[in-house]
Amino acid sequence: MENLAQFTTYILTLILAAILPGPGMTGLMFKTLTQGYKHGLMMLIGLITGDLLFLTLSIFLISSLTDVIPHFSFYLIILSSFYLLYLAYQFWIFKEDLLQIKNNSTISENIFSYKDGLLITLSNPKTISFYLAIVPAIFGTSDVKQMTISLIIITIFTLFIIGSLYIFLSVSLKKLLKNLKIQSILLKSLSLIMFILALSMIYREFTFMTKFSMT
Repeated sequence: MENLAQFTTYILTLILAAILPGPGMTGLMFKTLTQGYKHGLMMLIGLITGDLLFLTLSIFLISSLTDVIPHFSFYLIILSSFYLLYLAYQFWIFKEDLLQIKNNSTISENIFSYKDGLLITLSNPKTISFYLAIVPAIFGTSDVKQMTISLIIITIFTLFIIGSLYIFLSVSLKKLLKNLKIQSILLKSLSLIMFILALSMIYREFTFMTKFSMT
């Protein structure tokens, strides 16, 4: 019963984390809008790969890394938050027509789309926090290593479903986004979301470190 409750909490938390617009799903949406659903699917596979890397890190290596590099997750999240601020700035100043950016579906372009997804996930503070902080909190003292295969399958399935919904939504939005003003509003709204997310992560991490150093 305890494992069932933990898995249920993990699934619901993962769905919530994935469905809220962040760098990963935002990038997936724009990849689909600008280059088509095939590139979107390749990017989604890259995003999921990055999630699995962090999940594996959380299960097998986080305690060892923390022993070698104290406050490892703090430095990683702060660095990624600044990268997220850079992405927010790029979204804010973007002036081109999203629907006019096209690329061929060559093998090299597909690999590039996969790499985009992987790199965005590896630098996403929301993803880092989820796997390095929230996952250990959900499973507590349980032997998570025994649940590795189940967690991998659940993670792949959940993220693929959410990512596919974003791809479908992006394809459906194309008619609406022919209006450049609507494109600008959407871009600036997503930029603000990423900006607020980055600042909230930085504030949370520094607040935690301050309290930790005082104890």
